[in-house]
Amino acid sequence: MLVAELLDLIQRLAPFELAQPGDNCGLLVGAQQANANHILTALELTDNVIDEAEAEGCDVILTHHPVLYTPVRSLVNANPREKLLLRLVRSDLTLIACHTNLDAAPGGLADIAGEALGLKEMTPLEMAAAGWYKLVGFIPAEAAEAVAEAVFASGAGRIGDYRECAFSTEGVGWFTPMAHSHPAVGEVSKPERAPELRWETVVPRGRLAHAIKAFTETHPYEEPAFDVYPVEDVLPRGGLGRVGRLGRPKSVRELALETAQAFGIDTVRWSGGGTRVVERVAVLPGSGRSLLEAAAGQCEVLITGDLGYHTAEQAAEMGLSLIEVPHGDWEWWAFRQWVTKVAPEFTDLGTAVTLSQRWRPSWTTLDKNAEPSTQADTEGKVRIWIDGGSRGNPGPAAIGVLMENDEGRVLGTVSRTIGVETNNVAEYNALLAGLELALQAEASHVEIVSDSELLVKQMKGEYKVRNQGLMPLYAKARALAGGFPAFDIRHVGREDNCRADALVNKALDEQERAGL
Repeated sequence: MLVAELLDLIQRLAPFELAQPGDNCGLLVGAQQANANHILTALELTDNVIDEAEAEGCDVILTHHPVLYTPVRSLVNANPREKLLLRLVRSDLTLIACHTNLDAAPGGLADIAGEALGLKEMTPLEMAAAGWYKLVGFIPAEAAEAVAEAVFASGAGRIGDYRECAFSTEGVGWFTPMAHSHPAVGEVSKPERAPELRWETVVPRGRLAHAIKAFTETHPYEEPAFDVYPVEDVLPRGGLGRVGRLGRPKSVRELALETAQAFGIDTVRWSGGGTRVVERVAVLPGSGRSLLEAAAGQCEVLITGDLGYHTAEQAAEMGLSLIEVPHGDWEWWAFRQWVTKVAPEFTDLGTAVTLSQRWRPSWTTLDKNAEPSTQADTEGKVRIWIDGGSRGNPGPAAIGVLMENDEGRVLGTVSRTIGVETNNVAEYNALLAGLELALQAEASHVEIVSDSELLVKQMKGEYKVRNQGLMPLYAKARALAGGFPAFDIRHVGREDNCRADALVNKALDEQERAGL
């Protein structure tokens, strides 16, 4: 597949016209005629992501956030962003960004987030402008099908899940060919009255020039008559954020805990009182402070990121509760879900798609119960104790993870519930959380310690994974583990893994006390 074909596919999945004004989506570095045989996807472009693309033999990097957002006035290695761009060019890598167009698209990040929380009857929080022009042309009836086919092929005439949308009415065209003309109909200097169709269709902003070219080149007249009108249409299914109804009313605190579980995030916070019962919910992955007023008019609680200190006060004055989710962590979760969902669209065209294992957010969260952790603390080596369990199997489940350096100094812990799962699923979730901790610490030598003999022997290849529910977790764990220069996993008895087990029970006990 060529980059031009890849862009056409993305245009169908997340039309670039849905991007917010000033956003920089689409092809940022590279050529449309370059090959797109292997795509690496990451939230943002970093040196680690470029390293990974080179190691994996990728020729395209697809990011959510565009690295080119503000003007670049030079290309020098002293500037980190410009250094990245120079690396891309030297490595002959193509860079494409899908940002607010993917946020707003039907089936995009907002829909994925809302579906994960079980929202029903979802509509956009703020409907997107269609970004269309109306192309109106006047065509002899016998030529209408040929002209329409060419214009549709240029990218015009698509409305939602329908293509080749147009409208026509019959009329009469008036014209008089002058001395140097070569009329297809009529004679020079004689007034002509020709039966014609007034034919009109919608054209995305970015395809207008292509549509006009297709219209004029296919039209049989020497001087085809046409008009172009801007339109102010909105898309009822597309736009920023989603508003929907919960399956049952819930307290803000309960919804906040379910939000953390649904998106695999350790930390969320809320405002407006944890006991307040809500049913109408808005979700907006990323930064949603600008849509506070829009949310207040449509729902009781807004789930979004990047909320400032005084935003809670503003929301309270509007009667709106807030749940704040870390911007990058949430978007990366949603972006991964979208990539996984649409990957067959790419592979059907012969292009492989890989999720980055090396992208990391700029912010690091420190567990208040752990001692400060730095790369120097690990000296590249960490030991990670993991445990997962459920009360009921399946039943309420949680994970516990404790990471320490060679000297036994605790560098970080994880203690959180993961919903209703089996013991084995919980064990694998604990393993994934432990590997993520090791990646954040930039460890090179990782030793995993677990009291699950099944998990250890499956990871070592001594047992096959036969459970369909464990296969994707196993595949992800193997991929993460393979990214470390040195990796080992060993089995211990439950009595030797008491610290990780205590973290599991701590999370489950807190959930029970909360009545969830």
